[in-house]
Amino acid sequence: MRTGRDFFSLQSDEFGFLWKYQMLLGILVVLTGLLIALFPEILVILVSAATMMVGISLIGSAWRMRRLQRECRGFAVIETFEW
Repeated sequence: MRTGRDFFSLQSDEFGFLWKYQMLLGILVVLTGLLIALFPEILVILVSAATMMVGISLIGSAWRMRRLQRECRGFAVIETFEW
């Protein structure tokens, strides 16, 4: 009888590459911290870039919701029509 533990042990071979990406991300975060400590103006650039990216993604999300709402509005008229 196979248990959940057996299932995950069999599947773990497929995810052997994940630790490499985790290690790379950790090194990248440490290097970013060192650069910010040495050059504080980098923090200003990172915060402003992150703020702009959040704003752009909110605008994109609102644009998509607006488009979906317009498409669904036409279907709502069809569904409320009584024969």
